[in-house]
Amino acid sequence: MHAPNRAVIITIFVITTIVVLLLLGFILAMLYLSRKRQQNFALELEKVKTNFEKELLKTQLEIQEQTFQYISREIHDNIGQFISLAKLQLNTLDFKELKLVKGQVTHSADLLTKALDDLRDLSRSLSSETIRSNGLATAVEQQIAQLKKLEWSEVVYEVKGEYQFMDEQKEIFILRILQEAVNNIVRHSDARKVSILLNYTQTNLSLHIADNGRGFDPTIIGHGTSSGISNMNKRASMIGAIFDIQSSIGTGTAVSLFVPY
Repeated sequence: MHAPNRAVIITIFVITTIVVLLLLGFILAMLYLSRKRQQNFALELEKVKTNFEKELLKTQLEIQEQTFQYISREIHDNIGQFISLAKLQLNTLDFKELKLVKGQVTHSADLLTKALDDLRDLSRSLSSETIRSNGLATAVEQQIAQLKKLEWSEVVYEVKGEYQFMDEQKEIFILRILQEAVNNIVRHSDARKVSILLNYTQTNLSLHIADNGRGFDPTIIGHGTSSGISNMNKRASMIGAIFDIQSSIGTGTAVSLFVPY
């Protein structure tokens, strides 16, 4: 009796030991695979972060280049025009006609004041400091004020919902998308009316920009317009936003941006 019992006990012990070793081996294998997956995930995350930072830097450089071009156009088309007119008037002063001189000097001073005001507004609209200090809504209001000064069309601006502060970089990108859209309208649309809506909901911010201009066929858009749309789309994807543009010839253009908080 003792010998069989001993054999049974040894068998059970051996089986139990094998099972325990198998379980330990399985646990160790699972821990190793889990650790490996964590390392791979960390590497992928670092790669995504690096690619994002590279893309962000590239986008920031593109924004910088476009900003320089925008400044150049504004100075040449608006501010430079006022200064040139003032210079022309001052160069043609005839001091024999004092009454005429007084009027010319006054008009020249008004032109220079206008040029300085436009330069100040341009600087304010391009600066990110407004967003850092007062948020996106104030920066957009300044952009609208500058747009209204052009007096080339009716501008309707509306804000709905309760303002929500977002990440500074995200708000800067939203402002640049707005500026790109407005710039396209001013340069290409011949619109008589522009409507801009900022709508803050519980989950996201939506920006809608619509004009009643000439519109365009999205399938045959020109290089300049295509580049602007591409830039807006790229910046939207950088902040996890959804970008949409609808247009057809003769019906104007509508740009929409949906940004999750």
